[in-house]
Formats: sequence, C-alpha cells, structure tokens
Amino acid sequence: MVHLVDTNIIIRFLIGDHEELLHKATDIFRAVESGEIEVIILDAVLMEAFFVLTKFYQLPVSEVVDDLKALLTLKGVVNTDKFVLFETLSLIDSRKIDFVDALILAKSKLQGYGTLSFDKDVNKT
Repeated sequence: MVHLVDTNIIIRFLIGDHEELLHKATDIFRAVESGEIEVIILDAVLMEAFFVLTKFYQLPVSEVVDDLKALLTLKGVVNTDKFVLFETLSLIDSRKIDFVDALILAKSKLQGYGTLSFDKDVNKT
C-alpha cells in the first residue's frame, strides 16, 4: 500500500523540535529511504512544508529547497510528478518566486501547458 505523507511528519523530521515525534518521523523516513514503505508527497503538502519551514521557522529558502529535494529522492517516494516537484523547488530557489508560481511554470515547462496569469513572475520567461 502506498501512503500519503502529511506535512507534520516532514516538519518533525526536518526540524526535530519534538523528541518523540522526531523518532517516529525518523523511523518513517528510514523506511521510505530503504523502500520498505512507499509514499507520495502531494504538491500541497510540499507547499505547506515549504511555507512552514521558511515563514514560521524562518529557515533559508536554499536550505529548505535542498532538504525537500532530498526527501523527494528517497527510494520509497513514488510520486509520478517527482520531476515537476523537483523543478518547482529549483525555480523557487533560482528565480526567487513563490511556490504556486513555480509549480505553474514547472508544469508548463515539463508538461506542455500554456499559462494564463496576471502575475509577472509567471509571465516572464
């Protein structure tokens, strides 16, 4: 069975600010890393994790991008949209744009969609 990972599992794993939940999250991600369990990290979950880590915990964007990319590369992460999410994170870091704009651009680039937006970050190529 493939499992959906909630944001709080990612946050506890990356932040480690709650000892008991850190141990549980670490066990989960060890099993994901080994492929013992398979998970999907939804784009909404990745976005929420990015927001919480950069806004609430005020971690540097580049650090958060690297950490989230590392999670996506684990053996047990079986997202069919992994390349889109990876590109989204890369665009956030390189172009300094928000998550949703980066996701729109990544989907446009990798999946051939056009874009309609009033947002200058989406409209510049």
